[in-house]
Amino acid sequence: MNLKISNSNKLRIFHIFNHAMLVYAFVYGSWWMWILSFLIWNIIGSIGISIGYHRLLSHKSFHASDFFIKLSSLVGCLATGGAPLSWVGAHRLHHLEPDGKKDPHSPIKKGFFNVYFHLWGKVYIPRKLVQDLLKSDFQKFLYKKYFLILSLWVALLYLIDPLVGVFVYSVPAALAFHAFGLINTLGHRNGYRTYNVNDTSTNNFLVNIFTCGEGWHNNHHKFPSHYRIGLKKSEYDLSAFLIEKFKLSRKPLPKLPKSFTT
Repeated sequence: MNLKISNSNKLRIFHIFNHAMLVYAFVYGSWWMWILSFLIWNIIGSIGISIGYHRLLSHKSFHASDFFIKLSSLVGCLATGGAPLSWVGAHRLHHLEPDGKKDPHSPIKKGFFNVYFHLWGKVYIPRKLVQDLLKSDFQKFLYKKYFLILSLWVALLYLIDPLVGVFVYSVPAALAFHAFGLINTLGHRNGYRTYNVNDTSTNNFLVNIFTCGEGWHNNHHKFPSHYRIGLKKSEYDLSAFLIEKFKLSRKPLPKLPKSFTT
């Protein structure tokens, strides 16, 4: 039996709510609250999505402690992009045949608008693609209780104060929504290509600003299993910096292949 991606209709309710609350944010928020929200998104996006969901769980590019695996998985849930199981499954499916028939979010096959706004249609993940995560009771718990966890988090923040809910959850989650859209569209359309790979992946500075180091998508498609995605000095990679700075790997990090651009 295949694994279905987290109920998209439920996710859409959260996305619509978050974008509606942007009106409230513009009316009642202050400039420093917007900056705070961007910083919160960078924390969630780097620790939860870029490091946790992507480089650690999807590609196993470094070896982390069980505590950090669980922490990053839980933090990633707050981005409102689905549970780790479904996110990782979709990403691994993307790498199996990028821009091909099996790619769940190829702008070439499904169109720029549909991919940017997460209108992928029905996507089923072969269980063999996430067999490693299915062995984890914690990951199965996050998958089954994802919307309950997210709802409790949102309710808690909004009960404290609507401004807390808006700028700690809704604005960062809206930024996450557009970050995912940018990487899946402009990351396969606009930018420069350092490597000639068999897909349309590109490196894009603008995308990188909103995706915590994920904007160097062409580099990633060339070396998908390496923890570092920004390869040149000019390709800032926040997530790789955090992995190195805070020694998140329990084993020595792999050296850069000779074919990396310097």
